[in-house]
Amino acid sequence: MVDLRKLDPARANLDHEKSRIRWVNLSDPEEKKRLWEIETDSLVAKYVEDLAETEDELIEFTTMEKDYLVLAVEGKSGHVEESEVGKLQGWVTIYPEDKRRLARLQKQGLIDLFKEDLRILEIGFAKHPLAKPGQIASAIRQAMDLLREAHKQDGGQALVITAYADEANEASTRVLLAAGFSLKGKVKYHLKNISHDNFFILFG
Repeated sequence: MVDLRKLDPARANLDHEKSRIRWVNLSDPEEKKRLWEIETDSLVAKYVEDLAETEDELIEFTTMEKDYLVLAVEGKSGHVEESEVGKLQGWVTIYPEDKRRLARLQKQGLIDLFKEDLRILEIGFAKHPLAKPGQIASAIRQAMDLLREAHKQDGGQALVITAYADEANEASTRVLLAAGFSLKGKVKYHLKNISHDNFFILFG
């Protein structure tokens, strides 16, 4: 199985895309400041769970753990102001899908888990409040290419990527559709939730 921690994001950066992906650099004070601006943005807080509240939590979030990938979205020349080139525009996370949620998706007929040797990962993302549009979708497309190529080289394990967006979050829905995901239906991300999330899927 592909170890997400050993992927090289530099291999996914495509010339025609609007952004680049790379590892998060917490040793850069400006990058850390921008991360905090994302974590404390009211719009992000409205839709994203488990945001960092302390420096230790921020470090833990960006530290590569087993099967947990955190990528920085970087501004790219020609698509952002020169002062924003190389600067953090947002982040993309990739991690294993929750097994209990998968069982609910299977029961609702939104996903087929019976295929052998199937790896199901979930993707999340957030944008810096001042970042130009189009960069996050670009980063997700490149992250998906990176995952597909790695799994192809590793023996062709079937890959499915899931994503969720609150039904009121039209911006995230647009990002996922622009990144190539298909909207499959609605599901409660947690059973205790009152509202539903739009459920998206992308096949590797």
